[in-house]
Amino acid sequence: MRIRRLALFPLLYAVAFIAVVLWLGSDDTLTRGLLGQRFVLRLLAISGCLAAVSVFDRGDRLRRAWFLLGTSTTLVLLRDLLQLAPVGLAPDSLLSSILLVLGNLAGLSGIWILARTWRVAAISLPGGRTGAVVVTVAAAVLALLVAGPEVLHEARAVGAGDLTALSLLFAAVVDVLTLVLLAPLLLTTLALRGGLFAWPWGLLTANAVAWLLYDGAAALAPVLTPHGFLLPELFRGVAEASLFVAGFAQKRAVDLVRKAA
Repeated sequence: MRIRRLALFPLLYAVAFIAVVLWLGSDDTLTRGLLGQRFVLRLLAISGCLAAVSVFDRGDRLRRAWFLLGTSTTLVLLRDLLQLAPVGLAPDSLLSSILLVLGNLAGLSGIWILARTWRVAAISLPGGRTGAVVVTVAAAVLALLVAGPEVLHEARAVGAGDLTALSLLFAAVVDVLTLVLLAPLLLTTLALRGGLFAWPWGLLTANAVAWLLYDGAAALAPVLTPHGFLLPELFRGVAEASLFVAGFAQKRAVDLVRKAA
């Protein structure tokens, strides 16, 4: 399959999601369907990460990055499944908090490795050092505007003695740092434009943008339209779908280069 066709999947998912929501309205079937599609998309995201892992040799930094992204999604999926188990893992339990922290830490580590690829591979970013600084500062400001309020909210909760909010505070801080790393991902995509490897980096950038929109939609959910509470779920799905496709785009690009060689 051509990478360009594969890259249409997140967009097709978004269109299908909106169509289903408008069709079902507030039916109970919609609630069950949203939960089911969340798990399916996470499984797809994990499969995409494993596909990317499979084309790199042991010890390769990109193999490690994709493995960490897959591990992050797996830990979050495990946390959600345990909360739905008959015993019912409480969201604020110690195990739930540990899984959340480890999942966020693995995801941040994977994105960090990928975001530094331009430096390791000596890729010249568009705009040079000045352009990189400007884009990074803009990403940092945007990250603070979108995810910063959640950091303050959880920090106040911890300061008031609610230690169960520590994991949520950590997750909020990780959100800010991950969104800041959107800058080097975007610049690397632009530097690679026209080549095969622009696709996985572009889709990883789309993944980060979708999580940015998710944070914004979650913060604005109380004041949005009647169906506004579903926007976070939409952007979460687009993020997972983008990660799924990014992994297979990475595998396809490496396979094509090796075949040509």
